[in-house]
This record gives sequence, C-alpha cells and structure tokens, in this order.
Amino acid sequence: MSRQLDAIRYPGSMPVRHVLIVDSDAASAAYGVTALSGTDVEIVASPTAALERVTGSAFDAVLFDPALGEDDDGALALLHRLRTVAPDTVVVIWSEAPTVGFAVRAMRSGALDVLKKAGDSAEIRSVVERAISHGALAREVRRLRGEVERARGLGEVIGDSPLMRQLLQMIERVAASDATVLIVGESGTGKELLARTIHRVGPRADGPFVAFDCSALAPSLLEAELFGHEKGAFTGAGRARRGLFREANGGTIFLDEIGDIDASVQNKLLRVLQEREIKPVGGDRPVSIDVRVVAATNKDLKTLVARGQFREDLYWRLAVFPIQVPPLRERKEDIPLLAAHILAKRRGAAKSFAGGEAPYPTQITAKALQRLASYRWPGNIRELENVLSRAAILCDGEMIRSHDLDMLGLDRAAPSSAEHGDERVELPVIELARLGDGEGLKDITDRAVRAVERAAIAAALRRDRNPALAARRLGISRASIYTKMKTYGLGVDGTSSAAG
Repeated sequence: MSRQLDAIRYPGSMPVRHVLIVDSDAASAAYGVTALSGTDVEIVASPTAALERVTGSAFDAVLFDPALGEDDDGALALLHRLRTVAPDTVVVIWSEAPTVGFAVRAMRSGALDVLKKAGDSAEIRSVVERAISHGALAREVRRLRGEVERARGLGEVIGDSPLMRQLLQMIERVAASDATVLIVGESGTGKELLARTIHRVGPRADGPFVAFDCSALAPSLLEAELFGHEKGAFTGAGRARRGLFREANGGTIFLDEIGDIDASVQNKLLRVLQEREIKPVGGDRPVSIDVRVVAATNKDLKTLVARGQFREDLYWRLAVFPIQVPPLRERKEDIPLLAAHILAKRRGAAKSFAGGEAPYPTQITAKALQRLASYRWPGNIRELENVLSRAAILCDGEMIRSHDLDMLGLDRAAPSSAEHGDERVELPVIELARLGDGEGLKDITDRAVRAVERAAIAAALRRDRNPALAARRLGISRASIYTKMKTYGLGVDGTSSAAG
C-alpha cells in the first residue's frame, strides 16, 4: 500500500520525504534526525518559525514538541494552528513524557500519533512512515473527492452557452482559493446555487455552509443573528446565542441580499471582514473566526455607494472576486439543457390525474422549447422551474407539448415601443440659470432619479399587471413597490391613478 501511495504522491523511484521537527532541545532534534536517516529533515526551535515554514511548504510530516506550548491547552492551541495553516501536513506529537490524557486530547485535535522522544529509532521511523502514508492517502482521497465534487458541483450549474462556460471557469478558479466572493445577478438566476458550488468544490468543503437572507430581519435582530448575543443582552434574550458567523466557523457563510443591510450593520460587518473577529451583542470580548464569506445581491452596489447608501470600503472588501450571473434571457440557448435537468428531477414521481395517478412528464417537444425560448423570463430560472412544474401538471401525457403552455402566459414577448409608445424617459429640464440660486446639484439629481424610478415602476407594472411580480423584476420588496406606487400615483396597470 505504501509503495502505491508513494507512486501517487512522489513520482519516480526514489521519493524524498520532507519532515519538520519542531523542538527547542537540540539533542532531541539531533536524535530525531539520526532516527530518520534518509529523510530530508528540517529543524525549527519555535512555534512562530514552525508556522512560517509549514505555510505554503510541502512537508509530509511534522514532529511537534508540545512543551513549546507551556501547558497542555497551549500545546493544543499550537497544534490547531499548525493544522489550520497546513491541513495536508500530518502532525505527530514528539514528547519527552506524554500522558495518556494529553495523548487522547491531541489525537482528537488532529494529531495522528504520539511519539516518546526516548523511543528507539525503529519505532520513530515506523510512526513517521505511517504518518507519511496516511498523509499521502488523505491527499489522494481529497484530490479524488475534489474531482467528484467538482464534477457534481459544477454539474448542477447547468449551461453550455459562451456566457455559462465563462462563468464556470471563473467559479472553478475562485473555488480553489479562500477569497471573498460577491455574486451579482437578478432574482432567480441561481446565486445561492453558485455559492454552494463554490463551497462544495473549495478547500472548506468539509466545513459547514450557512446561508442567510440579510433582508429577512430588522437591523437590531440582524446583528444578533449574525454575530450572536449574550444572555440578557436585550429584551427576550433569555439565553446566549453563538450567531451564524460562529456556526459557519471553518466553512462558508453565504450572505444573500447583502445590499439590504442597514448602515449600522454594515459598519460591524466591515470590521468582521477586516479583523476576522466578531463581537456578540452584549459581549465585551471579540471572538476570532475562520470563515469564508460569499455575498450576493440583485442590486447595483456601486450605485448604492454613489448614493451614500452602502459603504464603499465594505463594497471593496466584499468584491474581492466579483461574479456577474447572466439572466436567462441572455443565454436562451441553455433553455433545452435547463428544461431537461428540471424535468429529470421529477423522474419516477407520480401526480394525481383524472382520479388516478400518472407519471410526471420527463420530456418536452421542440415546439414547446421554441415557445420557451421566445419568452423573456423576467423571473429567470426560478420562473422556468415554476412554468415547467405547472405545465407538467396540465400535461396529459409523458411529454410536454406546445399547447400545454397555452394557459401559462408565455406568449407575452418583451413590450415594444409600438405597444406602449416610446418608453424613453423624459428627464426634467435643467435650468442652468437657477443653479446656485435656490437649486443645487442634489435637487437636480433627485428630480432625475424620481423621473427614472417612476418610469421604471410604471413599465414593470404595465408588463406584469401585478405589483408582486413587478417588485421581483425591479429587485425591490413588495412593501417598497406599494409605497412607491402611492408616492407616484400609479395603479396596478402602470397608469396614473386618480390619486395621481
């Protein structure tokens, strides 16, 4: 087995093993070098030097003297740091007189074995050889699992259009790193799926994935939800809570609708990204975290920054690696693949039909696909899933046909200027003579923004005749669109109401 592993990890007939001994006692370190004759051994005398050497270096095993940690807890903390910065390197405890209790705790914390310094050379070589084989096996398992997960994970992101091939290449590259990612795209384009894929094929796949919608809670509750709180920190806080950042420790936290967070929470989130520590509500000490952050939004954060509604420094912290997700209307050549994938998920399921049961359709005709391709898909992939689910219910066979889409409103094309007149927005006239005399730049830009906002809401309402759908199209909440309809005097069909 070890020879097979050597062939996997070390090409060639004479593999060279690299072992790091972390020990401040020169005599013990020299004995280790002698026992490991034929192995490339390096010696460092401090934890700081050890962390510097193992970071980014290809050591196959580390012999670590826990006495450098001063006590058992300190030694275990150093062990944890070694395992964190070099997860592929196997650590063996190298101790003068290891106790059973410490040995158990150390192995639970990630050490492979515990060696007594006074052991004979054969025992030391045997343990180190086992550590090297174990490390090679772990790396090979991780490599193979990564290939499987990449195939499975990226395979869930369906599409073969040029835009999607480019997107998949970006995901594969960024997933291998630990960079903070900002995913930008319209509602329904699959931003959370991309975030889960980045986590699944990345180095934190073994850790937790925690997803949270930042628009779901009020600012005061949002802070406690993300960062946790102490018992009694506020009314109703009957017990302490760890918070989502600590729940995601060692893994990935996905912050959806990041553009909706309040300014007070933006400040605290910026500190988390800068310092990699959180401070629970009501707490007096920060807590270190090890979390990858993936955020998503359907809003233009740069515009929000320009308006003063989103911190610029937070934007740049989030957008270390920005990913733009194309809407479905820009990659309609992917609709046949998406439709096949969506229908295949129902394979083997049954539906109630005419008093009995019938299988869900798993195929769709070319004419039905043409009708799907002619639609503009304001709700993107989420709307496509809903449409196919409804068509599958209406369908009386095992194949969705064009007429099964008749009742689903897919004949609506994008409105043209001929249908609704010229949709261009007439901006307010700018009277240059009044500049600085009762009217400033902010007044002018505010009027222009209101004109564009009113025109966009009216157009969305004319198209959908449904405020909820129009709000989704515009990327705002239902409450916001009703407030703006009242402000601008718009009816549900986009025309001026009597109040306007």
